[in-house]
Amino acid sequence: MIAIMWQFDVKNERTAEFEELYGADGEWATMNRQTRSYLGTSFLRDQNRPSRYIVIEYWSEMVVYEQHRAYRSDAIASLEARLAELVEFLEPLGIFTALDVPDRWGPTWSQRSA
Repeated sequence: MIAIMWQFDVKNERTAEFEELYGADGEWATMNRQTRSYLGTSFLRDQNRPSRYIVIEYWSEMVVYEQHRAYRSDAIASLEARLAELVEFLEPLGIFTALDVPDRWGPTWSQRSA
């Protein structure tokens, strides 16, 4: 399993729109759920700086993530253009091998209802 991490600093007054786009039921996660290899997203907001977010996507393997990005490149480009209007700063934090993740009960994150 891989974990892909980003940090976003969202423009003032745009946090609600950002959360709607990138949240668990947002368009970004909905698009990712179209592949079985997408396992879910952790969507975190900084308690001390409410305009700063960390997003962690979990994928079964890197090759499938890359194939998904290639196959959905038009949709991804469209969502990234909308994202650019909402953020002041975006920093990719890296691609990590997930060594230990908490057990989850119930339906997988990718089966969340939209």
